[in-house]
Amino acid sequence: MTEKQDFIAQERWDEGYAKLSLQSAPADDPIRRWLERYIPRGTGAALEFGCFPGRYLAVLGELGYEVNGIDLTPRLERDLPAWMRAQGLRTGEFVQADVFTHSFQRKFDVVCSFGLIEHFGQWPKLVERHAELVRPGGWLALSTPNFRGGLQQTLHRWLDARNLSEHNLDAMQPQRWAKIVAPLGFEMVMCGYIGPFDFWVGQQDRPAFQNFVLKVFRRLKRVGRLLPDNVGFYAPYCGMIARKRVR
Repeated sequence: MTEKQDFIAQERWDEGYAKLSLQSAPADDPIRRWLERYIPRGTGAALEFGCFPGRYLAVLGELGYEVNGIDLTPRLERDLPAWMRAQGLRTGEFVQADVFTHSFQRKFDVVCSFGLIEHFGQWPKLVERHAELVRPGGWLALSTPNFRGGLQQTLHRWLDARNLSEHNLDAMQPQRWAKIVAPLGFEMVMCGYIGPFDFWVGQQDRPAFQNFVLKVFRRLKRVGRLLPDNVGFYAPYCGMIARKRVR
């Protein structure tokens, strides 16, 4: 993915992943709930682009799919398949390669990524690349953070500028994803925003006042859960699930 990855160098990902423990997304995770709601249980195969550390790919495995993945981090082939098998999941191919150039030998029942396309300048081509690998009758699932939303963007510009700079806000528009894949034979199942209000930040040096504000936000997190879910102004995630027509 390095040829078209404009916002974060692969070395940064590798450093962050070096000691990261592997685990499935918890039961209350909004993306897990989203997948469980819209992706039916199946016996086919799922492929995740940028799959490490596999916390949502494992959810698809729990739904019955054989899990497959592609990423560039060295831990992909070394650690992830063995961990998936230890969870009792069926594993297929895990390949350390570039998603734009690797040649897959088959198509998949589910093709997905979670927090990937927003790190690319050429994100529309990456959306198309996902769509190419979905078999007729299969599912396409994409999600990104919603840093573009009005409240979310304001907070990130104020408190999380470095992390924000590493994301392409142009990619955080699910309706544009839908316009890309609809002509490729997909029907929209869900396209919009996911979850109750939440806010997280990346690591960077911050003045004391900003650190104080972040502590206040963490303590008030439960209050934010009283707001309606799935509102684009403040929801934490964008999402789209589409199904490829059978011709």
